[in-house]
Amino acid sequence: SPFFVLKTASSTFTCSVCVDVIARAFQHIMARAFQRICLGLLAVSGMAEKTCRTQGPAFIQHRRLLSKPAQSELHLPSSIHFDAVVRDFKDNHPDMQSMDGHTKGLVKPILGGDKKPIYGGGPQLSNRTNFDEWFRDVEGVNRRVDFQLDMSLTEEGTYVYENDNFFPIDGKGWADSQIALDGQPHNFYFTLELHTTFTYQGGESFRFRGDDDVWVFINRNLVIDLGGVHDPMEQVVHLDDLNLTKGSAADLSFFFAERRCCGSKFRIETSLRPVTGTCTLWGDPHIDVFDNGLFGAEKTEPVSIYSSGDFWLVKNEDVQIQGRYGTTIYTTDGRSSLLAMAIGGPFLKNKTLVIEHIDGGKVTWDGEEILKSFPSEFVLEGFMSVFFREGTDHIDTVLKGYPIKMIRALMPRNVMLTVHRWPKHIDAIIRMPQQKGGQDGHCGNFDFNATDDTQEFIQVRSGAPVPIDELLFPSHPNSGSGILTHDAKVKALSLSDCPPDVKAKAKHSCRKAGVKRRVFKSCVFDVCFGGKEFAAEGAIMQEEEAQEEQES
Repeated sequence: SPFFVLKTASSTFTCSVCVDVIARAFQHIMARAFQRICLGLLAVSGMAEKTCRTQGPAFIQHRRLLSKPAQSELHLPSSIHFDAVVRDFKDNHPDMQSMDGHTKGLVKPILGGDKKPIYGGGPQLSNRTNFDEWFRDVEGVNRRVDFQLDMSLTEEGTYVYENDNFFPIDGKGWADSQIALDGQPHNFYFTLELHTTFTYQGGESFRFRGDDDVWVFINRNLVIDLGGVHDPMEQVVHLDDLNLTKGSAADLSFFFAERRCCGSKFRIETSLRPVTGTCTLWGDPHIDVFDNGLFGAEKTEPVSIYSSGDFWLVKNEDVQIQGRYGTTIYTTDGRSSLLAMAIGGPFLKNKTLVIEHIDGGKVTWDGEEILKSFPSEFVLEGFMSVFFREGTDHIDTVLKGYPIKMIRALMPRNVMLTVHRWPKHIDAIIRMPQQKGGQDGHCGNFDFNATDDTQEFIQVRSGAPVPIDELLFPSHPNSGSGILTHDAKVKALSLSDCPPDVKAKAKHSCRKAGVKRRVFKSCVFDVCFGGKEFAAEGAIMQEEEAQEEQES
């Protein structure tokens, strides 16, 4: 076990307490204390951080592993997930149950153009043809099973998945089995492939421990090489060592193989986060799409939708969110605002959460009204939490006169929803990572490219109302639900249609509210055609969006 040793200009401090024992016994609290003591003494001595060393592994390495990532942790979800693909093989495959030993270089150091490892060769591989079957669907050779890798938040702000009996496809694939070390039958002989994109913030790490083969690539470069059939082995990569640019997107590709009976250990710990995007809807409505402003890019003006009816906000095979646009007392010339949202799909077990405005509206789950009082909450333990409460206290001082009744929903697949319920309409923020299989809708296609999410492109791809047979809402907007909407498109207005005196007052109101430059025109538009109160409510949602982005 390593001993802490601190060397200064005048003396040497030694602490003979094992870091690992402390970390396990006190859940890293004492380790953090040692870090602070060490760095504090260095500051007093005026010496560089690198003078803090251990007998054995460097103290700096321990500090980096145990420190929190650079991102704010005020709103970290209790779990995150990664979508993976498992391919099941039989024990008669030439690379299964017939190899032994650990060898580096079984794969090339650069990932292939198809995001697959390139055969390098070695004593634990039979030949290129057989290896190329590992991470590709090959009829008669393997069977594909989609798998969601759920990782839990630790007290250190990292996420961990750990399983000493890692058999994710028992009863699936070929459905064969052998008796494992735990005395139970399990399905061996499989590979696992995982890809994700994250934003490098500084200080992140990725650690794996297990058996058998593991290869990790970041931006197509091999950073962890644990190839072969071996007992559990461990390796960690610190992203600060990879010459990445802070705030930039980076790709991670993870490959694993379980090739031999009779044990299977698997542990990942990381401070990486999947890229999370924000879609904000407010006002007429104006829509800030997921891709707008990602990776430090300057945000552009929001998209504006003027039609009424039910439209896709997010359309994905698992996550489905629809918005109901309609006229209110604030809108003029048939223009719309967001009246309600419906969230459903397989990720919610095909049940639906519907959130409507306050006057005459309600919040329902699977058709039953919830959150009838204020404040209140609706919690399905381990699945979903929905809170109805006052808005937070960070709203701009000018807007303090507008009380906020806010819905905050935490849902599976790291989908988070913030809704401001106003008397006649709602404003909303949707936060989520990219979804498996792609997505589209008025919130954009979330492909890390904002140029294909202009108003023109979105209207072409998602401009049509949702067909009745795909509606998540319990009733069609024209079926007597009491919400005034229509499916006709409305002639687009511009600020040139706003009377000069009204426009001048609108600009004054928006400046007084401290509206940001890029949404200033949207604010002026809302005042011109919806009124000062309507625009102020939208400005509050913009403040909420800015706060959430700062804390994410």
